[in-house]
Amino acid sequence: MNNFADDTFDHQEDAPEIREDAPQAEKTIQNDDFVNEDSFFRRKAIRIPVRVCLGLFIIGTAISLYWARIPQTFDVTEMARTKAVEYGHRELNEPLPNGYRTVATIMYMAEQLLEKPGGYQSNGISPMTRMPDNMRNWEYGSVVQLRVMVQGLRFELSRSGQQSAEHVELREAETRFNFNHDKIILPSTEKQYKEGIKFLKQYLDGMDAATTEGKYFSSRQDQVIRWLDRQKIMLGDYASRLQNNVGAVSFDTGVLTSELPPDILDAQVESQKKVASNEVTSFFERDDVFYQVRGGVYVMYHTMLAMRKDCEKVLNDSQSMGIMNRIINELEAASKPMGSPMVLNGSEYGVIQNHSLVLGAHVAKAHLAVQELQRQIAGGGGGN
Repeated sequence: MNNFADDTFDHQEDAPEIREDAPQAEKTIQNDDFVNEDSFFRRKAIRIPVRVCLGLFIIGTAISLYWARIPQTFDVTEMARTKAVEYGHRELNEPLPNGYRTVATIMYMAEQLLEKPGGYQSNGISPMTRMPDNMRNWEYGSVVQLRVMVQGLRFELSRSGQQSAEHVELREAETRFNFNHDKIILPSTEKQYKEGIKFLKQYLDGMDAATTEGKYFSSRQDQVIRWLDRQKIMLGDYASRLQNNVGAVSFDTGVLTSELPPDILDAQVESQKKVASNEVTSFFERDDVFYQVRGGVYVMYHTMLAMRKDCEKVLNDSQSMGIMNRIINELEAASKPMGSPMVLNGSEYGVIQNHSLVLGAHVAKAHLAVQELQRQIAGGGGGN
């Protein structure tokens, strides 16, 4: 009995204590589970949009960087022969009419602006075309130089004589390419440029069908010299803008400072400093100027290659082919791909590269070579 009683007592002692608030505890656990589950869904609802936005940002950045790639240089003769076959003007190995390379090169680079990856971006509204503005500035520089080339065709290279009538196709093409470069509403910039390319194609058709040499393209000495004047002006403008891009402050060396009183001299120096500092390109516009010049140099390089062949007789007769090759070499060096993801503007002798200074050096040497080429063609000296 005692053993039984002890066992019963021990059993009762080991039994769990019955709590009166047990139902309330179960409710508390259930509420905690609900809160945890609600917090889980809230965190998930926040994480999903964040991840989607991050993914879209990465994809958009990759696409914008791909669209911002500058087109590579190309062989103008091979391109012109391909165009001749495509238009039915010539067979692949047939000789091209004089001037065909130059006109086909202008057409091809205009088409390249519209058909490259990302299309024409200067009038785009997408963030992928607006945020990185390198390509838009490169396009603007290319468009300006294309306008110069079409004007050169219209006023210099397409006239067989001093009093020859102009070609309507070139006049219409120039009008189309002079259209606002960043207009998106109707009529859009792309539509105008496409019409300009069509008029150049009509001019090319007439050049192919012409039976009289020089009717559509003439490369006399005076015409080539006047055409080079346009290139010299553009190169001079590029060199000046790149000098301001470098940030160098220059002074007027034509003042005889020894004959000026000290107070006037100090005032003049301060005035020159102020003017020079105002001409320096601002920090946020330096890459814009750089890529605009690069776009213009790209077009000029390929047109010079085409003109070297189309004006071969004039260059050989004046023994100036070597000077022309020097111009092309400098423009080719200025058109090389960049290894840096951004335009650097270090000091001249510093550790960091100064891209504007390097580009300006090639442009300045090309500018001097064009002047020398003009004198050589005119018979005024400056040999190979």
